[in-house]
Amino acid sequence: MHRVIKNHESVIDYFAGHAQVANPDEISRGKRRYHFCQGDARRVFFILEGDFLLKLQTENKILNILSAPFVMGVNPSLDAPPLYLERVDYGKVSYVEYDFFWKRVLEKDLLDDVMSIMSGQYTDLMNYILLSKSNSHDQVIALLDRWQKIPSHLKRRFSALYLIEHSSYLSKSSISRVLKELKDSGKLTLERGRLSHEDEFTRA
Repeated sequence: MHRVIKNHESVIDYFAGHAQVANPDEISRGKRRYHFCQGDARRVFFILEGDFLLKLQTENKILNILSAPFVMGVNPSLDAPPLYLERVDYGKVSYVEYDFFWKRVLEKDLLDDVMSIMSGQYTDLMNYILLSKSNSHDQVIALLDRWQKIPSHLKRRFSALYLIEHSSYLSKSSISRVLKELKDSGKLTLERGRLSHEDEFTRA
């Protein structure tokens, strides 16, 4: 993990003199959102401070929570990713255009750092896709395991129910039922509905 963070830091440091401050593309009910495509130009974002939700454009489901330092939007694809960033409470983010980013990466021998970033993000995406289990019980367990890894300040910010509901297609009643079963069996400890700061979740 330390190695991956250093890769993000190295890329952010290099582009510091080229990046522009990113202003929200959309503010909806106080939520500041940043899109990976501005007009016809794709963008690579550099999260410099704070935390951001990575969400799907269509269903607004949370794919991940990204904390500084983090580089997002580098993965090659034919189209802009159907994603956006949403600031949690506080955050600072900058950007460069996608084509400029890759031109500099290839010119300045930054490919190893960027490939490491891409590999980590691809692995995380595959893990998220595999969370779709055959039943609600298994899916809730997999999502608890995923969200248990977020920093402590984010565990205090979001309830377990909120995280699971907004990162899956399970109903609130189904999630609540499984959470109650896990708590009653002693396999899950929640503090006022939030994940414990310590890793107390035990897989079934």
